[in-house]
Amino acid sequence: MNVEPWSTVGPGSSAAIVPGIQFLLRAHGHAVAVDGVYGPATAAAVTSVQTAEGVPADGIVGPITWPRLVIPVQQGSTGDAVRAVQQFGLARSPGEDPLVVDGDFGPVTRERVEFFQESWGLSLDGIAGRETWSFFSTFMPGPRPWALVKQGSSQATNWRVLAAQHLLRARGAAIVADGEFGPLSGDAVRDFQQTLRAVEISTTLGQLDWPSLIMTVKLGDGPAGPKGEAVRALQSLLAGLAVDGDFGPLTDAAVREFQQLFAPPADGIVGPQTWHALMLRLFE
Repeated sequence: MNVEPWSTVGPGSSAAIVPGIQFLLRAHGHAVAVDGVYGPATAAAVTSVQTAEGVPADGIVGPITWPRLVIPVQQGSTGDAVRAVQQFGLARSPGEDPLVVDGDFGPVTRERVEFFQESWGLSLDGIAGRETWSFFSTFMPGPRPWALVKQGSSQATNWRVLAAQHLLRARGAAIVADGEFGPLSGDAVRDFQQTLRAVEISTTLGQLDWPSLIMTVKLGDGPAGPKGEAVRALQSLLAGLAVDGDFGPLTDAAVREFQQLFAPPADGIVGPQTWHALMLRLFE
């Protein structure tokens, strides 16, 4: 669950993810209607897939069932597994037309998948496979997942890298915040996860790491010590600010402006809600 935030969806749901499940079931050979309602026919088809895959047959699509249901698709693929991806729309801006659900994975579908992957810090390969579907699966009411920061990523491809490095430094990591998330940064992630007694140890910052990694900061914090590093992390996520670790009036104003738009109340205190919003980018 740390790097793949699979949702759990069952009978009675009409969440945005349900048509995707139904298209995937059709791709597995089950003649279910794509009506967006998780009814008895959908549950029966899910149970059939579960039985064929040798997993608990409860008719609910959760972390065990999702990987068995997903069919990876890429440019050149056709059919209902492609429609499962296209039906999300995957617009890059509020005014952009959604994808045409035609079952043909062409260049436009690939471009939209790559933008989705970039937005969440996923492997940028244009393939809608297991990792990408784990984030598709969260198209449901409720909290959005945290994005990933992986070893091998850079600030140029994942704008959260500097923030991650500064936050790791705030937690005691002896790494350089250089915008390149290399092996030393990956080792720092593993060391941090071990302090959490995590059962999923890797070089990727994910769902279980961010809530403990972030640090609440406000006007007057920094620039020295752990709070200074946390302020630098914040400043790296807000355009136009000097990354100096000093939470002064300019940083306070930028935070309040961001909160007014994306994470009210605009109180200038950067806590979990504001950190989470800063890590998201749903549109260009």
